[in-house]
Amino acid sequence: MARLHYLYDHEESSKDGFVYYCSNCSSVLQVRRDFWPTLATIDSPDGRCLGCGCRLEDSIKCRLVPVPYELSDTRLTDAVVFQRKTANFRSASSFPHFSLGLPCLDLMMEPFSSQRLFTLSGGAASAVAELTAFRAQLPLEAGGLDSNVLFVDGGNRSDPYLFSSFAKQFGLKPEVAMRRVATCRIFTIYQLADLVSERLVRSAQDYAAGLVVISDLLGTFNEPELEEREARRLLSAVEGGIERLKKNSLVLATLASPNKHDNMIIGWADIAVSLSSSRGRVQAELIKHPTKPPTASSFTLNQLLEPVRVTR
Repeated sequence: MARLHYLYDHEESSKDGFVYYCSNCSSVLQVRRDFWPTLATIDSPDGRCLGCGCRLEDSIKCRLVPVPYELSDTRLTDAVVFQRKTANFRSASSFPHFSLGLPCLDLMMEPFSSQRLFTLSGGAASAVAELTAFRAQLPLEAGGLDSNVLFVDGGNRSDPYLFSSFAKQFGLKPEVAMRRVATCRIFTIYQLADLVSERLVRSAQDYAAGLVVISDLLGTFNEPELEEREARRLLSAVEGGIERLKKNSLVLATLASPNKHDNMIIGWADIAVSLSSSRGRVQAELIKHPTKPPTASSFTLNQLLEPVRVTR
């Protein structure tokens, strides 16, 4: 067993790898080149950390970080403990009635389907992303996708407590709902570009994810020393990955904080909505849609935290 901080001692002969570790004791449980669901990667018969004994469903985390070359090739053969679900994968286009349970946003953004990139910008975008990740797991008759979810956290904004609150409102156990969301945090623009352009399509297929959320897509594009030419090269790679990804999955990207590249991302989007909050209300503005004119509406923050149950 290794400790997480040991991985950062190797600057030479290293490359990025997905490190699965226990947040309680920082023990590294597995290192992979490909992104896999957290709990499915660890071969623990009793579901507990081999280092401290705590329950993995409460403590396992994943990070994309530089690791020693020889370590990143460990356990990277086809002999993996996770059984692929590609055969059971159903494209998001087969689920035409997905909804957020927020009438004003649903009317703006529908229909939710593959072949489209949805973007949400503004302070409330992160909360809506959590809601979307939860509702994708609901059965079809409740406005869900009955699907697993991939959640790429680009700005360290994912909120498990908010996600748990959504699960409790629907009478579901939060730990069960969270098992259906594979979350990966990224920390550099190069990690984001590599993940989205090279790995995410296969990961979505392997995990049978009808929804992929890229939260705070530009969260790492704020380094002052980053040259504009290099930023555009990396964003071009991200765009190409999203184009391939949305062929079979519903893709939602959020722009949580203002960035000079926001307009470029919105240019990629098929449907774009801006969300601004003030005095307990969220102002939603549809700024791009292939068939609908720009429009605006509003809802209360309480409506976001207590979404309407939708049945079809």
